[in-house]
Amino acid sequence: MGQINIADIRPGMVLARDVKDRNSRVLLTAGKELTDKHIKIFKMWGVTEADIQGVAHEDVEAQEAAALDPELLRKADLVTQELFTHAGSEHPGIKELARLSTMRRVRTLTEAANGH
Repeated sequence: MGQINIADIRPGMVLARDVKDRNSRVLLTAGKELTDKHIKIFKMWGVTEADIQGVAHEDVEAQEAAALDPELLRKADLVTQELFTHAGSEHPGIKELARLSTMRRVRTLTEAANGH
């Protein structure tokens, strides 16, 4: 189980914990299978992540990285490492910011390579 970003949640996944809005109101209880409608509602209420049964955050990261061009990923990671050199890269928040920065940079490089 792990907290999964809302962008990585798919219909058919099952909640491991209740999903609550910013005011701690329960939007959907644990054990429910997600549908497109649930995911849309989560986004409307500002939910950014959910705890999903059988899916770890690391698994999602690995799948995302495997779908990218390894050379672009390496280049983006080098730039990100340089930018985050003095940021305390062992802190979980900083690690996530660096990961997101790398992934965004890869998408930008991919779009540039494809002429977008």
